[in-house]
Amino acid sequence: MPLRIALCYRCDDRHKGELYARLVPGGLLCLHGVLRRTGFDSRLFNFSGVGWPQIEQRLARFAPRLVGVSHFTHNHAASMRLYAVARTALPRAVLVAGGEQVTYLDEAVLARAPGLDAIVRGEGEAALVDLAQRLKDGSRWQDAPGLSHRADSGIARNSAAPPVSDLDDCYPVERFVACEGVRPEEQFPFLVTSRGCPGRCTFCDTPSFWGTRLRLRSVKSVVAEIRHLMREHGVIYFGFRDDTFTAQRERVRALCTVLITETPGILWSCQSRVDTLDAKTLLAMKLAGCEQIQIGIETLDPQGQKLLGKRVDRERLGRTLSLCRQIGIRTGAYLITGIPGQTDASLAPEREIIAHGGLHDAIVSPLCYYPGTALFARARAAGQVNEDIFFSGRDESLFVRRDRETRQMSRRLGRFIETHAPRNVFSASEIAEHLARTDRCVSALLDWGRACLAAGQADEAHDAFMEIRRRWPRHPWGFEALAEQATDSGRAREARRLRLAATRAAREDTRSR
Repeated sequence: MPLRIALCYRCDDRHKGELYARLVPGGLLCLHGVLRRTGFDSRLFNFSGVGWPQIEQRLARFAPRLVGVSHFTHNHAASMRLYAVARTALPRAVLVAGGEQVTYLDEAVLARAPGLDAIVRGEGEAALVDLAQRLKDGSRWQDAPGLSHRADSGIARNSAAPPVSDLDDCYPVERFVACEGVRPEEQFPFLVTSRGCPGRCTFCDTPSFWGTRLRLRSVKSVVAEIRHLMREHGVIYFGFRDDTFTAQRERVRALCTVLITETPGILWSCQSRVDTLDAKTLLAMKLAGCEQIQIGIETLDPQGQKLLGKRVDRERLGRTLSLCRQIGIRTGAYLITGIPGQTDASLAPEREIIAHGGLHDAIVSPLCYYPGTALFARARAAGQVNEDIFFSGRDESLFVRRDRETRQMSRRLGRFIETHAPRNVFSASEIAEHLARTDRCVSALLDWGRACLAAGQADEAHDAFMEIRRRWPRHPWGFEALAEQATDSGRAREARRLRLAATRAAREDTRSR
């Protein structure tokens, strides 16, 4: 009988619309898939929202030999309780944790969680498979690489596990099965095609956790995953969640070329930086289905950029946003408030970009300390904070600034975005240019049809959506757009029928290729 493994996640998300409760970390899915492909009986549990007695019963019923818990800063309190519940349910199981929080605070977490046996530091695939194999063989699991574990002398830290050389191996489709408490329609459309980031942002732990050297999945691996999700789950909208999706533009263009021919039925979004976008790449992305890019701006204040390790040139930002508008890709921005020295006046460039730069959306977040970041390391060395902030259970403990002025700045900037960003929708003349520039591609036709709907021009919208149906009979977005129009017109039954047709089209199109 294969060794049973339970990979668990729990988040009591009170402040973020339950987003972190509904979605499990993508890395946990990777571990699950690698374990299943290796021959272990792994099962993934999202225990968010499940009563603690029920969690204990389900773990006891499954009776795994190895239990892994995904432990981050945002779910610290829930993870600590999960260790205790798992230990009660499974007194003889090996209980390990992984994730950014425990990687950098391994000794502190082990000291606070007596039921926890070990921590897998950093990238977990090689270490966890090695540990599981040792358990299966009956050898000493404590010798697996990458572990921090209890020893007679205190906490032993084994040498690091080697990074995975072929990233394709970390993303098997086996990770999409045997998942309890996971919503496929929400979880599976998020894709990751790389690890590592060449940036050195001080507020981000990617440089220390994944490294600054970019490792890439092959185009073949990425497209195979998209085709699988279209075929098996009817997914037609994807979000690439790489830290910087366009870090290697030539590779992005190669991927787009294959997406156009192999998965023409999708739309997608991604995250990027201003200095990794150009006209040639943006056009290829638009033709392949990209409809939005979220850009990491953070701050346009020179002193703030210096503190955050960012270099965003305002002129280049303006040119990039203009290029995106010319090609027809919506733009959003990540912005940060609460930076030391930041004032309402220093946010003027951000307000200018939002009001006149063409941004369609922006997300404002407070500057926070996280373990493994250069920002926290510097503040700790200066005696400003210590690791206790990560164990308090209060979000505000992580904020770099907690003064009234910062809260007011954040609220005012949020209201400014709500007022001005909706005014930056593409105009009819802009969409006409997009249609001409892209040979009336699917995403441009969708924009045109939706603009017509917003203007009350139902017949023109229907014509745009039917053009998709005529030119690409199997394209699911033709059906989906007509379903949107039917919904707006109160034709609920017709909308349901069209959405079913969209799902069938996605699945049948991938089977026919």
